[in-house]
This record gives sequence, structure tokens and C-alpha cells, in this order.
Amino acid sequence: MESRGPIYKIGDFVVCDFEYLTFVRNFYDQNPLADTSVYHGIIVDIDWSFYEYMEEYVYEILCLDGEKRYFMESELMRVK
Repeated sequence: MESRGPIYKIGDFVVCDFEYLTFVRNFYDQNPLADTSVYHGIIVDIDWSFYEYMEEYVYEILCLDGEKRYFMESELMRVK
């Protein structure tokens, strides 16, 4: 299977929702779960390993609360 490029790019302002795939948070994020699962932030890094079994990339997001968190493409939406 041929992988595709990431949908989002570094510098994009996105809304992030952990509700879709919560196991990624447990794998990447070392911070305890917050009261909310919706965040806004800027993409600061992309894990360039394409995960074929999930068909997604993982993004590092600098959230507006100052914390860095990790989200998958299906958990992001670009803010216009």
C-alpha cells in the first residue's frame, strides 16, 4: 500500500478532539486526562511515520493552555 502525505502542515491552527481514538493519548501523552477532550492549538511537529494500520499521521500540537499534546489526523480539524 502506498502512503500519502499528511493532510495538515506545521503552523496550521486546529481544533483537536480526543474522543475519536483515546488510546493514542494514553500512548503518547504523559499528562493526566483533563476535564475536557477538546483543545485548540498550532501544529508544531508531524510524526512522518505513516501508520498503515491506522492510515493516519500523528501530530504534535501546542495547545492554547501551553501544553503539547499528540493527536491523530482524524482528531483534528483546521480552523478557518
